[in-house]
Amino acid sequence: MTPIHIGILLFLCSCHMKNEPVYTKLQPNVYEINNQYFYGEKVHTYLIELDDKVLLFDIPTYSKEIDDFVSSFEKPAYAILSHGSCGIADGTKWQKEIGLKVHAHKADTHHPWLRMQPDVFFTEMPVFGEQVEVIHTPGHSAGAICVLEKTSKSLFTGDTFYGNTNGEIRDFTQENTADYENPVERIASCKKLLNYDFENVYPFHYEIIEGNGKEKLMEFLSEK
Repeated sequence: MTPIHIGILLFLCSCHMKNEPVYTKLQPNVYEINNQYFYGEKVHTYLIELDDKVLLFDIPTYSKEIDDFVSSFEKPAYAILSHGSCGIADGTKWQKEIGLKVHAHKADTHHPWLRMQPDVFFTEMPVFGEQVEVIHTPGHSAGAICVLEKTSKSLFTGDTFYGNTNGEIRDFTQENTADYENPVERIASCKKLLNYDFENVYPFHYEIIEGNGKEKLMEFLSEK
């Protein structure tokens, strides 16, 4: 991608920007960081407040306003990447500004879209407290992970699966497949997620599903 193309994309992102608040509260301890774009397409990044820390699920573009929001919890900040392509360059900025400790699965060490150096590459699932569970869900990438926040029954899915505008699961099997993806593993990972208790689905791309996310995933997989 040339500097001209990058400049155009940044301009388009700025045109998308609205006077939205810095965050939207989704659950008592779950927040979406607003105005996030990945190469011109709107995406979702999240902050989960835990007892003794805050956990970012994927990393937002750095701004002083978001920095103030993250810092307002007055707790150590950690981040976990749902997959390598969410390792944006701003992660390095966050590491420098607030000492953000970034975690990513070791299988995505050489992901072609990884734009930063995580502090921790893990193979054993990291533990951030009793409220959350990190789940390895290979398929979209070898190191794709999901995070379950148990109190609110919220599953943060990255690009493992996501909703569409009709409130159903978007059929990712009809999408183009990159070299680093494994569609068979991705379906298997989605089936594995049915073993967990969740209601809300908070993805990176596409649409959020609240209240009946597990039910919708079951319906989707019944045809696969």
